Amino acid sequence: MGRTLSVLVLLAWLLSLTPAQAARDFPQDARRGTLNAHQYPNYRIGTTTYRLGAGGRIFNEQNLIVMPASLPDRKAEVMYRIDFQGYLSEIWLLTREEAALNPKQGNRPR
Repeated sequence: MGRTLSVLVLLAWLLSLTPAQAARDFPQDARRGTLNAHQYPNYRIGTTTYRLGAGGRIFNEQNLIVMPASLPDRKAEVMYRIDFQGYLSEIWLLTREEAALNPKQGNRPR
């Protein structure tokens, strides 16, 4: 009995050490695209160049806010939102898994 309890406690402890990453839930009006180039405050997603709006946020693959200068200097798969004035309000850099779950089929339904 004591050995079984020890094994269960050890197993519970090991499970608590594994990193847990919850899937991100993107807003309904988020669009899917490829970030092709950027030169702050302008970002080219697909064939359209957008300007980052005041208060615009960029999230990396770990969902942490990053500064525009730290964006990769390569193409990146993203989800993004446009505000009512046509400016970028949020950009999420996608992991491979997220890119597969959110295929590019134009814009997501609103």
